[in-house]
Amino acid sequence: MIREQLQDKCRGSLVGGAVGDALGYEVEFMNLAAIRKRFGKKGITCYVLHDGVAQFSDDTQMTLFTLEGLMSGVIDTKAGKLEAILPYIEKGYLNWHKTQTGIPEPQADSWMSHIRALWNRRAPGMTCMGALDNIAQGMEVRNNSKGCGGVMRVAPIGIFNAAHSNLYKYDDTAHLAGWAAEITHKHIASTFASALLATTVENCIHDETVDRLTFSWIVDGGLTMMPKYFPGHDEELGRFSRLIHRALALGQDSIPEASAIRELGEGWVGDEAIAIAVFSVMRHIDSFEDCIVCAVNHDGDSDSTGAIAGNIIGAILGYSAIPSYYLENLEIEPILVSAADDLCADVKIPEVNRRIGDRYIKHIPTGIDKDFLL
Repeated sequence: MIREQLQDKCRGSLVGGAVGDALGYEVEFMNLAAIRKRFGKKGITCYVLHDGVAQFSDDTQMTLFTLEGLMSGVIDTKAGKLEAILPYIEKGYLNWHKTQTGIPEPQADSWMSHIRALWNRRAPGMTCMGALDNIAQGMEVRNNSKGCGGVMRVAPIGIFNAAHSNLYKYDDTAHLAGWAAEITHKHIASTFASALLATTVENCIHDETVDRLTFSWIVDGGLTMMPKYFPGHDEELGRFSRLIHRALALGQDSIPEASAIRELGEGWVGDEAIAIAVFSVMRHIDSFEDCIVCAVNHDGDSDSTGAIAGNIIGAILGYSAIPSYYLENLEIEPILVSAADDLCADVKIPEVNRRIGDRYIKHIPTGIDKDFLL
């Protein structure tokens, strides 16, 4: 794959997730009947702007802090073992936690904390907040949550590994994404969903073209490998696999979208959220807009299902396939593009590219509009 196409797909996945998030965030707590009453028979298809901006939720905020933690870990450890990188991702989440609980103040070890929009509270998930409260106080996280707050934030792991397959393997993508989700969400279904999203994103970026058959192979391949990644959970994996396979099947059926999504769930939990996203991608694999519109118009957690679907369809079709009207007013869109470029930029080990290193360790990069910053 030529470098320009790789960059386009990496941008597409990260920015696409933010687009789906922003579209769905407006209707997150509305049922489908209320959405259609307000927006018409097709539901919400265009942004509702607030002070001229399409705002995204905590999903994209946490995605950016996953990205920051991942990049900091890769740089500091010189592409070290996953166990050495995971604490950096946890630190990224703790930096995000500060943005939700403290007074806006840039953190010395976090350039994302310099971005004004990331200090806004956008309905942060209770499980994420509670778990990070515990970690910040030195306490163990104990829950059995499979909420979608784990899966909705791990796409950068798949994006990075797609661009740097010389550094990390497919197995590493699954493990790191699953473990990153487990920082806050301890149910194995959340782990499965997070691993599946990251490996799906990685493979969709790798393949120059992805049709329905290829997409089905990618998803099924990720499911097939799950017992190797996370052994000893056969019963729960059986339930998860049946749900995802049903989503793939419904995506090729003629059943109305609303009925199909209702069968899969509402997306408040991780397995249902990725199932709805997989269905939406399978149903509309050739259209970014139709995919995310499908993914957000239902009774449940519209921003998370939109974000996950956007990560996947963006990895398939690329940034160039995202309609301009979804880019023009998207919150901090230039920063999203720049961050995606960091994920796919050359990282020379052990001679780490200092432009990337400076970005994630020392200071704000040049070229970022100061209006975005604190």
